[in-house]
Amino acid sequence: IPPGFAHNPNGLAAGTVITLTNVVTQPRNPSTILWDARDRIAANKALVISRAGWPTSPGPVFAGAVGVLSTIDNGTNYISPVGQNITNNLFKYVGMSIMAAQNNTVVTIDPNGTGVGTTNIVLNQGESYLVNGGIKVGGRVTATKGIQADLIIGHVGASYAADWFTLYPASEWSSSYYTPVGSAANVNQPAYVYLYNPNTNPITVRYTTKVSSGIFTVPGTNGVYQFQMPVGSGANFTTSNAQNFYALCTVAAN
Repeated sequence: IPPGFAHNPNGLAAGTVITLTNVVTQPRNPSTILWDARDRIAANKALVISRAGWPTSPGPVFAGAVGVLSTIDNGTNYISPVGQNITNNLFKYVGMSIMAAQNNTVVTIDPNGTGVGTTNIVLNQGESYLVNGGIKVGGRVTATKGIQADLIIGHVGASYAADWFTLYPASEWSSSYYTPVGSAANVNQPAYVYLYNPNTNPITVRYTTKVSSGIFTVPGTNGVYQFQMPVGSGANFTTSNAQNFYALCTVAAN
């Protein structure tokens, strides 16, 4: 019976929300069944699932959330568009959480994206692995079978500066992105978009907002460009020659 229901329904009406929540005591007792990770959910029609969490202290000011993608959207090649080598306090820590959908999934972790200092692990269905920091721009994770990957960033020593991001496999990257999130009216709380170029050659990106448009260049070979969003406007970013890239938006990113 789903939580919140007196009886097991024959089906769930569109728009029904099921919330699975509990406190996870540390150190974690593996014999206790909790909603915290490795939870397998299946349905005969599409679901939208997200996961959020935070420490009891200091509370939700240190919260993060990610979308839980369907296993059909799992990929075998993930690249981090940001890293600890970006000179911004928000990226003092960059880690990655990886989970396998099938048994005997061989995962190769290359935190620098250089092929030097790689780590190989084997994960079974539902098993996860935390790359506990050290991810640089272009850091790569590849696998022999489908995996999901989430990025975790933060300012070390701060009481609230952290964020989680759902990563998408490189095979799903595009030459055009939209973001609906603008900077806050308070100019001290900007939203930044980080545009990552995986190509060896520089790419030209055209941006269009409600208040302006223009072009900028993202350097090749792990190049990153920081774009500050205007107040009260979303934006579209498109390459001039249809080359794929990745875009990640941070909110209140100062």
